[in-house]
Amino acid sequence: MFCERIVLAYDGSDVAKRALEKTVAIAETNVSIKVDVLYTIELPQTPYVIEDVFEDMQQSMHEYGNAVLSEAKEKMATLPNYVDFYAVEGKASQSILEHADDQACDLIVIGSRGLTGIKEFLGSVSHYVVHHSHVPVLVVR
Repeated sequence: MFCERIVLAYDGSDVAKRALEKTVAIAETNVSIKVDVLYTIELPQTPYVIEDVFEDMQQSMHEYGNAVLSEAKEKMATLPNYVDFYAVEGKASQSILEHADDQACDLIVIGSRGLTGIKEFLGSVSHYVVHHSHVPVLVVR
């Protein structure tokens, strides 16, 4: 399978760092492979959050997302491929699938579990992505 564009779902967890390493290894096989690193920000959907508190929380979550993406940028700095970084708001599973479709990605790389701490083989996000993706998904443990 020839891969032209990869989306890496990245949250900074240990498993995501291993997924980043696998993405780099794949991208190194062909300099024309483009890589999108995607961090999703899931804001609470409760109507009971006070506006000022919500804005502070939103800003804090964006700052954290930017820090996570900066870490990924450092680790991918020597990669000669075109790499772009995205921080998007939304449900992680849906955002990953939408990004893969919108950007015509032909591979999704995702860690088996993220920062939620769920102790199962596949986390809820990776499980959903595997079962609903239109493109191949590489799950890294």
